[in-house]
Amino acid sequence: MELNTPIFLFLFLPVFMLVYHLASYRGRLIVGVLGSLLFYSWGNLPYVPLLVGVTLAAHGLGRRLDASEGHRRSSRWLWAGLLGGIALIVGFKLATGLPYPLGLSYLTFQAMSYLLEVYGKRIDAEPDLLRFSFYLMLFPKIPVGPIVRYSSVRQQIGDLKTEPGEVAAGLRRFIRGLAKKVLIADTLARVVDPIFKLSAPLIPPAWAWLVLVSFALQLFFDFAGYSDMAIGLGRMLGLTFQENFNFPYLSTSIGDFWRRWHISLSTWFRDFVFYPLERRRLKWIGRPLNTLIVFVLVGLWHGLAATFVLWGLLHGLALVFESTPAGRRLTTRWAPLSRVYALAVILAGWVFFRAPTVQFALSFFQRLTGYTVGVVPLPFESTMPLPFVEPTFVMALVAGLILCFPVGQALERLRIRLIGERPILRFSSQLLYDAGLLATLTVSLAAMAASNFAPGIYGKF
Repeated sequence: MELNTPIFLFLFLPVFMLVYHLASYRGRLIVGVLGSLLFYSWGNLPYVPLLVGVTLAAHGLGRRLDASEGHRRSSRWLWAGLLGGIALIVGFKLATGLPYPLGLSYLTFQAMSYLLEVYGKRIDAEPDLLRFSFYLMLFPKIPVGPIVRYSSVRQQIGDLKTEPGEVAAGLRRFIRGLAKKVLIADTLARVVDPIFKLSAPLIPPAWAWLVLVSFALQLFFDFAGYSDMAIGLGRMLGLTFQENFNFPYLSTSIGDFWRRWHISLSTWFRDFVFYPLERRRLKWIGRPLNTLIVFVLVGLWHGLAATFVLWGLLHGLALVFESTPAGRRLTTRWAPLSRVYALAVILAGWVFFRAPTVQFALSFFQRLTGYTVGVVPLPFESTMPLPFVEPTFVMALVAGLILCFPVGQALERLRIRLIGERPILRFSSQLLYDAGLLATLTVSLAAMAASNFAPGIYGKF
């Protein structure tokens, strides 16, 4: 099951929320765990033992780490957990003909972060298996994250109070996320996906640029939409999850980009990989080398393919460059130039990220530069829906470009300034906003009914 399916929206979610909010504190933990197991088993039944096994192993190893005396003995349990988690991810990514378990990378990284925090004495091991299972298995963050650390929600799980205002705010966030996914990302995918399924990018340069920009928006609104849905559901359950995006296409550097894009993953690698490497930094070349190591690993996290390695290396090399005097001048002197530089690197990286092979990516770069010597465009029926672009695609493209900017925040500030302290205006403006959200939800549901199911792009990572 995923968050953008009719069975989830019309059956699972209403029933789950009703039972959850009627239950006592301990009952909410039980409902959360059982509901998450049901959510996961729907379409992923063979992997339910894996979900339970990872949870039991992480809980047991955490208790062992807490009880161990001496650094050497505790480090053995830590390495057992870390290597076991890495082996799971690598094993399934290497397996051919075996579907990748839904949310395995996110589940495993959360378990690993828990063990690392217990080992580092940042938190005590959770003695209550039910509370720990509620944390690790909770269904909103299973499909595509965010990667939630136990230290950030432990106190909240100990309370789980839900205020009506928070539930309403969570529902609004969920609807906005669903609209991003269904109305923008899935619409743009109708043009993007057919081109990247070709054996070679035999398209005119102008269409190559259109496809690249469309993919950049598709990826962002797909992933950010899922994150909004997960964060909104978390608020409805009484939990506050870490924000995962902060207008990444406004970045002035690649370092800035990774403070805005997939924040839960970038901070995970920063805290648990980069910082430990820095404490053992080699002289002269240590920091650049550590940066490259981290971003190669980030690339491999997405997939064991040369294209993902090159994507990670490109970002790592850009960060190394930005640490030089020339790089610092480029990224700090004039914001428009800095943003053009950052966006150029980001878009170049997305070519490698999306291309099925390195050769495809290199050919795509040739189309972007206008090189078409010897290229014979494929017939229309082989490149559908290009070159025909329907109005809904144009609307999604324009909406995506606009919403890359903090338009919503600006409008909210304007609304607050206009209504001031007048309760009637505050109520009427909120009512108008909610009516707009309800209309957006209706259109999103209609779009879902009129198209095939599109899973989240990051679900396969």
